[in-house]
Amino acid sequence: MDAVDTELIRGEVDALAVALAAERYRHVAGLEPAPALVPIFRAHARAAHRDSVAALAVGEPELSARVAALRAERAQAEREEAWRAAEAAAMGQGPDGPVPLGEAQLGQTREADRERRRAFGAAVAEGAAQPAREAAVEERARARGEAGLVPDWERVVEADALLSATDDAYRDVLAWAANREAGLAPAPGGDLGRADLLFVLAARRFEGRFPRGMLSIVLTRAAEPLRLQLGRVRIDDADRPAQWPGAHALGARVALRRQGGASDWLQLFDAVGQALASASAQPHRLHPSAPFTFGALFSGLLLDRGFLALRLEVERRDAPDLVRALALRQLFRLRAAAAALRVATEVERGTSGAAWHEAHRDALSRAALASWPRGLAARDGDAGRCAAQLAGASRAEALRRVLLERCDEDWWRNPRAADVIGGWLAAGGAWAGEEPTLALGGEELVKRME
Repeated sequence: MDAVDTELIRGEVDALAVALAAERYRHVAGLEPAPALVPIFRAHARAAHRDSVAALAVGEPELSARVAALRAERAQAEREEAWRAAEAAAMGQGPDGPVPLGEAQLGQTREADRERRRAFGAAVAEGAAQPAREAAVEERARARGEAGLVPDWERVVEADALLSATDDAYRDVLAWAANREAGLAPAPGGDLGRADLLFVLAARRFEGRFPRGMLSIVLTRAAEPLRLQLGRVRIDDADRPAQWPGAHALGARVALRRQGGASDWLQLFDAVGQALASASAQPHRLHPSAPFTFGALFSGLLLDRGFLALRLEVERRDAPDLVRALALRQLFRLRAAAAALRVATEVERGTSGAAWHEAHRDALSRAALASWPRGLAARDGDAGRCAAQLAGASRAEALRRVLLERCDEDWWRNPRAADVIGGWLAAGGAWAGEEPTLALGGEELVKRME
């Protein structure tokens, strides 16, 4: 393939990635319950064609692999349209009768009454169990194998190491938080369930520290000294019935449906960081972990005691408990991703059906120290995304240490840090030097919890 054709395919890859992100954003934001993904793939066929994969394999192996991954996405596009449409209309049996999936997800993090909370949790598992989503995951796994994309078992081993390295600290701090927030105990000695865990991690007792009206103000003040152009990111702050709860980055767009308190702050800082990374480089140049790297770095500011003191006026005596609670939430996310990575990789190797569901429930229950329901396996079926999230957290910690060395502890308000971050964003998250292990991000959170 000559240079002109290669450049044309790069353009097609970029156009396809941008169009898919926009259509998926409309679905996540509750604007389009039945997204149309197949026509987008048809309009940019060369970006997901097997001939392009073969032609690029010799001179452009990275671009070839990216096209192969898009081809696998194309193989499951019809099923993805189906599960997204089904999930937008999904209902579950809540404490007061049938409830939409999004409302059930919000209820399990807000409801102080345990019986009602558990009913919301059961409604989530019921509404999320979509056969079309399971079929989409399995179809993508088959297509990846046919395209020569092999499972990354080295990353799975590293993810297992993250779990081992953080087991004791996670267990101890979760026991403290679960008792304080809900009067419960984690497994194996207690009967903490998934809905209970999400309620505990919401840290409602600190809600007053994170007022709703201050979120956008603090976000802007955090971005200004680092010369981050928030205008490049579109944030849709709404509460539509079909909108996904939380903050979700799709390309340079963020859909926010508020849950309240610290959850909104951590998720929005993370999502805006992801969106800024996506807006700073063309899709074909963007490393898969780059959005998660900057999302973790930016949301990590909320675990910095100096930042909390200056931007949120948190007093020194109150900071340790607050940071411990926030770090616990972030560590749970990494542990859940690490457990999901192994199961999703097994699916790429051929695990399916009841064996897949049981493996997922067992792995997540062990990692979270809370009983996990059936029905959620397909939500964690993307091994590549799990690996990118874990790599992003570790890269963010490595990048933070560089910033500490060059720009001091308050790097987040040092103008010199803007040049370091700006160069990294412009490079699409390209990584120089040795790749950090996946355990690094978790190990730093353990230090924050001490």
